[in-house]
Amino acid sequence: MKDLMVKAERISEYIQDLLDEDQTVGVSVCIVEGSSTIYSQGFGLAQLWPVPRAMTPDTIMSIQSVSKNFMAVSILQLVEKGQLQLDSPLSTYLPYFRTTDKEQSDKITIRHILSHTAGFPADLGIANMIAPNVREIFSDTPDEFQEALNHYGLTEHELKNIKKREDVTKWFKKVELETEPGKQWEYCTDGYVLLADVFEKITGQTWERHLTEHILTEIGMDRTTADADYTQNDADSSRYFMGPQRKETPFPINPIAAPIGFLYSTANNLGKYLAFHLSGKPSVLSMSSVEEMQMPISRVSSDWYPAGWKYGLGWFTGTYKNETIIEHGGGQMAVRALISLVPRRKLGIVVLMNTDSSLHRKINRKIMDILFEEVISP
Repeated sequence: MKDLMVKAERISEYIQDLLDEDQTVGVSVCIVEGSSTIYSQGFGLAQLWPVPRAMTPDTIMSIQSVSKNFMAVSILQLVEKGQLQLDSPLSTYLPYFRTTDKEQSDKITIRHILSHTAGFPADLGIANMIAPNVREIFSDTPDEFQEALNHYGLTEHELKNIKKREDVTKWFKKVELETEPGKQWEYCTDGYVLLADVFEKITGQTWERHLTEHILTEIGMDRTTADADYTQNDADSSRYFMGPQRKETPFPINPIAAPIGFLYSTANNLGKYLAFHLSGKPSVLSMSSVEEMQMPISRVSSDWYPAGWKYGLGWFTGTYKNETIIEHGGGQMAVRALISLVPRRKLGIVVLMNTDSSLHRKINRKIMDILFEEVISP
């Protein structure tokens, strides 16, 4: 216990020193061991204006692509119920799905989309560009919004025609695959909207309702939601700030694309989520399915990770200091999130930030450095 207290003090001092040096606005951290929270603290500010408000481990924050992991759990729940098979083509469940090459797109399976090996290009843009406040996001110059449309090869007419998730699936008919399905990893965030579409067609209910009733409530994640209005109006909700001027950015809102990155949670709630992945909760998912999610499928071709890292079903997998690490990050504009599992040590680490910085990864690894240190008896 004394050793843990000393390590906790070192973690706190390290994070506070980083914030002072980097002018990062706020950081929220939670660490779990097995099913127990062993560290939980907020640093800096969740809000600057009109009145400064401190960041806490219960501050609700955007978690961006960490949301994909919840979508993956939902799909595995359907597999356990026998309602879906991971290696069945998506078109089996959504007959209106196709790309420019129907023969190839008919080979795309649920597993391919979960693991980002469907052959989709990485920069489709459709899921993010349908955000209701997209013009506010691209507002630095009069032409920025149009430049973004041009970059993605999109039109305003296309965006206006996206009213529901099925419309995103049907939009894929214009997508030209870059590789044959299953041959190569390419992180396509838009694909997770297709997973929500297939989930809703199979179950007949919204993914958000299922998420709340069969995942969040079961785990006790009472401050996790897809409801942006609720999040913004909560008394302990973060805002997001870019650059040394700490310019407040548009609030991340995108209900149709919630599964790709528009859930909101807290460090403490995500600690409970990691405890579920470490210790199991049969009412949510069997340990065999939890382990299947973590099994690496394809080598990652990305600047995010060093050589040797791979992707499974909603998880990146690799090693750090000879320990297997299972994790997923998320980020957009001034949102940064990272959840990590260290299975052998039964550790789970959550780092959330409201600033455009890579410090969340630095903090995450420093926490591991400190926790991995062995106690040497006198």
